[in-house]
Amino acid sequence: MATLRAEPLSWLSFGVRILSGDEEITQLKISAFRTKGSFKLDGDEFTIEPSGFFRSDATLMKGSSVIAKAKKAGVFKRTWEISSAGHHLTLESRSLMGREYALLLGTQEVGRVKRQGFSGRQTAMEFPDNVPVFLQVFRAYIVISQARREAAAAASGS
Repeated sequence: MATLRAEPLSWLSFGVRILSGDEEITQLKISAFRTKGSFKLDGDEFTIEPSGFFRSDATLMKGSSVIAKAKKAGVFKRTWEISSAGHHLTLESRSLMGREYALLLGTQEVGRVKRQGFSGRQTAMEFPDNVPVFLQVFRAYIVISQARREAAAAASGS
């Protein structure tokens, strides 16, 4: 089981540093307004384009090639169907506040993503060893973007 952590790049940044142990693997940069994401991995550049009504679906691209897609199951559900070259996984919220997600292969739980800390800006992630790192970073983007949408909705309602 691969274990990764995501920590904010800085206090005001929307981007995160992806770590394996104490080693930085990449930096996931997320734009402030359109929630577009980007990261570099082993010299390759990846971009994440949000789409859909609330921009809750996402497409991961390497250059001009689509290599993964995440589709939200419904407006009021915190569940995404993620597909990429033979990997078909579901990311599903396990908590009322959206701080913990399960990674499912069919109905079997194979990993977890958990937002940590008082503000929930740090994230711990567990994935099966056979899931490529770029898909692990893509899943981190989905959870972080959903947390931002929920925080914005809560702020606008108060």
